[in-house]
Amino acid sequence: MEFKLPSDISTWDDKCMQAFIEENAAVFRTFALRYMDDADAVDDVLQEAYMRFWLRRAQIGEVASPRNYFFSVLKNIIADKRDYFSRSDAERVGEQGVDASDEGAFVSNMLEAETSRLIAHAIEQLSPQSRQVILMTLEEERMQDIADALGITVNTVKTVKYRALKRLSQLLSREDFHFLLLLCHL
Repeated sequence: MEFKLPSDISTWDDKCMQAFIEENAAVFRTFALRYMDDADAVDDVLQEAYMRFWLRRAQIGEVASPRNYFFSVLKNIIADKRDYFSRSDAERVGEQGVDASDEGAFVSNMLEAETSRLIAHAIEQLSPQSRQVILMTLEEERMQDIADALGITVNTVKTVKYRALKRLSQLLSREDFHFLLLLCHL
């Protein structure tokens, strides 16, 4: 059973914060990696964001979405960190050139990270074989390579993939499913 977090962050205890981190760590990491390509720097920024969020929880109080509030905290820390880098350092740390102060990019990156989380959660609900076929498809493996790796025929791969995609279309919103199809190059 999933733990329901209170929307009043000032009431959170260690258990709430731990549940929040466990539930959202992957999506926050994906989001931060859109701005920074150095995994160690991302870990440092995430740690600082978690600490800031935790230490300021009494001042934060009630929010509509703790996850969305944390995205804002994370974005602000990334923007602050980038202000301290020289131009060449900023290019090295964030080679993708995404401006942390660009609100449009922020919303787009937040939605992309959230969509990725929803897709990953849906894929986890598939049978082990279906999950493996979809994951290998996402890694752009050829049908024959998937069949060889799983010890099945190419026709079986096609059938498993078809059924997995049909199940994912039921688990995901139409928009998220279309995004998955783009990722699978279908």
